[in-house]
Amino acid sequence: MHYIYIMRLKNKPKISRLKNLATILCVLPNIVIAQKEIILFHNCENFFLPVNDSLKEDDEFTIMGKKHWTWQRFEKKRDVLAKTYIAAGGGEFPAIIGLCEVEGKKVLDALCYDSPLRKGYYKYIHYPSPDIRGIDVALLYNEKKFQPVDYQKMTPEILSTDEPTRDVLYVKGILRKELTINIYVIHAPSRREHNIKQQLRENIFSMIYNHIENLKQNGEKNFLIMGDMNDNPWDETIVNGFHTANTETKPFLENLMKNNENKTGSYYYNGKLLSFDQFIVSQDLKKHIVYSNPNDKTHIFKPKFLQNNDPRIKKEIPFSTYSHSKYIGGISDHFPIILQIEL
Repeated sequence: MHYIYIMRLKNKPKISRLKNLATILCVLPNIVIAQKEIILFHNCENFFLPVNDSLKEDDEFTIMGKKHWTWQRFEKKRDVLAKTYIAAGGGEFPAIIGLCEVEGKKVLDALCYDSPLRKGYYKYIHYPSPDIRGIDVALLYNEKKFQPVDYQKMTPEILSTDEPTRDVLYVKGILRKELTINIYVIHAPSRREHNIKQQLRENIFSMIYNHIENLKQNGEKNFLIMGDMNDNPWDETIVNGFHTANTETKPFLENLMKNNENKTGSYYYNGKLLSFDQFIVSQDLKKHIVYSNPNDKTHIFKPKFLQNNDPRIKKEIPFSTYSHSKYIGGISDHFPIILQIEL
C-alpha cells in the first residue's frame, strides 16, 4: 500500500510530494537488518617457516630436518588454511580468527598478505612467546569489522621444573562498532610426559578467570575464551579453572562444547575424538550467538575436504599435514571451531 501511494505522489508538485513522502517514512516502523559475523579458532598444526631458528627447537621443520618441510609444502599449507577460513565464513571473510601453533610474525605475514586472505583486510595481534619450539598464539581480525582497543600478553607463572610455555593473548575490541568483546586466545600446555602439566593448565585457566573477574568490576560483560585447552570441557582443570560447573544459578561462563562428550570432537588421538578446542563465553555474549545450522550445535567445522578420507577410518577425523613423520599433505590435525555472532 505504501508503494502504491508513493507512486501516486508523482502527479503532485515536487514540494508537496516531498512533504507527503517524509510523513510516510516517519510512520513506517524502523527496519533493522541483523548482521551476522563468524568468529573462528584453529590449531594450525605446526605452521612453521622452513627456516631454522637457532634459538628454538624447530630443526625438524626445515628443508633438511626430519619432516623435510619445504617451501612448496609451506605455501600449499598457507593457501589451504586461508581457503578453509573463507569456507568457514560461507564464502565471506570471518571477522576474527584465533590461531595457535604458528611460528611468529613471518608466518602470519604470509597468511594475511600472500594467501587468499589478502583481500580480507586482515591485520593481526601477536607476541613472541617463550615456548621452546617457537610456536605462538595470534589473533587475526578484519579491520573493517573489528577494532581492537586494548591488548596484551599474559604470561603464566611456571614452576622451576616446568619448561616455558605459550603466553595467553588478551584482546579487547569492538565488533561492527556495536559489541565490545574481551577475547582470550589460549594454547595450553600439552599432556605429554604422563600429563605432568595438568596443574599448570588449571593455573593458567584460573589466571584468566581472575582477570575476567577484575574486568567485571569495571562493567565488562562480554567475554570469549577460545583455544586448544589440551583438556576436555568436562575435565576438572576446565571446570575448576573457569568455574563452569552448574550450580543453583547459571555459571557466569559457559563452555559451548560441554555436550560433545562421546559424540564428536575436533581432535583425534589414540582412537578417540576429543574436544580440546573450545569456546567459553559469558552469558551476556551467549545471547548474541546464533547457529547457521540449528541441528548442529557442536561449533566444529568439519566439511569433507578437512576430513581424512582413508576408507579404513570410520570416524570423521581431521586430515593432518603429517602422520607421525610422514608427510600426507592435509590441512591440520585439528578441525577449526566456529561461532556466529548476530548483531
